[in-house]
Amino acid sequence: MLFEIKDSAEFVWISAFDTKPDGVERVLQSIQGKYPDVSVQLLDLDKVAGSRYLFLATYNALKSFRSKQPIARSLGMEILLYAAGNRQIGEALKNVGITPETRKLAAIAVGKSRVQVLESAAALHDILKKEESDDLIDRWDQDRIKRVRSVFGIGEKEIKALRHKNENVVKALEHLAIERSAMLAIKK
Repeated sequence: MLFEIKDSAEFVWISAFDTKPDGVERVLQSIQGKYPDVSVQLLDLDKVAGSRYLFLATYNALKSFRSKQPIARSLGMEILLYAAGNRQIGEALKNVGITPETRKLAAIAVGKSRVQVLESAAALHDILKKEESDDLIDRWDQDRIKRVRSVFGIGEKEIKALRHKNENVVKALEHLAIERSAMLAIKK
């Protein structure tokens, strides 16, 4: 999925891969070396709350990074922090970063050039030797629900208070995770 953020003239590509890379740092460095004007971040897909959540976390990270007081030194790290809803890099990596248990990746690429963002996405596809799947981002199972709740500390009472009659629990989780991520901007 490719989005254009008009107020900052940036393009955001978000997708997912049904794989775990060998050497996340190597993958990110390879992409950064080929496309220095594009920021790329990889996350554990089963610990993030869907495509809308990832877009809003990335949007807030962009606003924060372009401000006078960003949290991190790089946009990629800023995206990680907002995706985790946590100001601490170590905690953010623990919460949404790639671990030995990771089986699916969420991938985000951000840049001012539409062409370069799409080329970096294609390079990621080549490095991972897997096809990206936009549908995978919003595919949920009970294990993913449990992991997202754990990452964001979302309890049953909070879900019940937010859910409307017959509303899917996933929508409530997404909403609560978005709130947690947005709170980083307020806490600055």
